[in-house]
Amino acid sequence: MSRFETGTRNEAIFKTSSPYSNTYQGTDPRWLFVCTAGLLRSPTGAALAVRKGLNARSCGSDQDFALIPLSANLIMWAEKIVFVSSYNHYEATQTFQYHDHLLHWIEDKALVLNIPDKFNYNNSELIAEFEKQIDWVRAVGGKTIY
Repeated sequence: MSRFETGTRNEAIFKTSSPYSNTYQGTDPRWLFVCTAGLLRSPTGAALAVRKGLNARSCGSDQDFALIPLSANLIMWAEKIVFVSSYNHYEATQTFQYHDHLLHWIEDKALVLNIPDKFNYNNSELIAEFEKQIDWVRAVGGKTIY
């Protein structure tokens, strides 16, 4: 049985079912932070983004053990998708490789950082790394850091 086959837990990640832009969410930019499990790095990035005035969420790229797995609904909701590492970006592109429209949106919205998986949630060094890398990418107008 394929991990995305009909009847599996992961099958639903390819379906869209939500209104992505509505008045109840406000007008703040919507950023999605993606790490492996969605437990440490991406929630820290999302919390930092919220403190800076963004509407932010977090999730994980590993479909088998992420607390909240990356899904079509989250991809379509986000205006910017911040992948915490190139591996998380790679996992996302592999998961959605047969869904061209979703793969297009991932690539179009992607910001790929280079933050290693060695930090606890809300670690001060992790916060500093997010600020440094996101500020650098904004300053040079780039999309990715490898």
